[in-house]
Amino acid sequence: MESFELIQYLQNKRRELSHALSESKKRGIALADAERQYKKEKAKFIAKARIEKVAVTLIGDLAKGHPEISELRHKRDVAKVLYWNAQEAINVYKLECRLVEAQIKREWEDA
Repeated sequence: MESFELIQYLQNKRRELSHALSESKKRGIALADAERQYKKEKAKFIAKARIEKVAVTLIGDLAKGHPEISELRHKRDVAKVLYWNAQEAINVYKLECRLVEAQIKREWEDA
């Protein structure tokens, strides 16, 4: 690649990095919201089970198997995977930028 092509490529990667940062923020907020909703509903279930004198050793398993709580847990886990994916995308874009910057530097030093 020519220097100007590398610079354009680097600019594109920086735009992608900026987009990935924005996406990571959105996904982080979605993860926090999903975590909050899951914990809130789980706490309600546990409190209700305690009032109903359900054995403490069973409450955790019953909560995990409850359809609504199970769905919220699934949504939380999906949000977590999407957030981690966005974080990894950021790392990939940063690495690509560093590699291109190093290539540009080598070309300028050789010129």
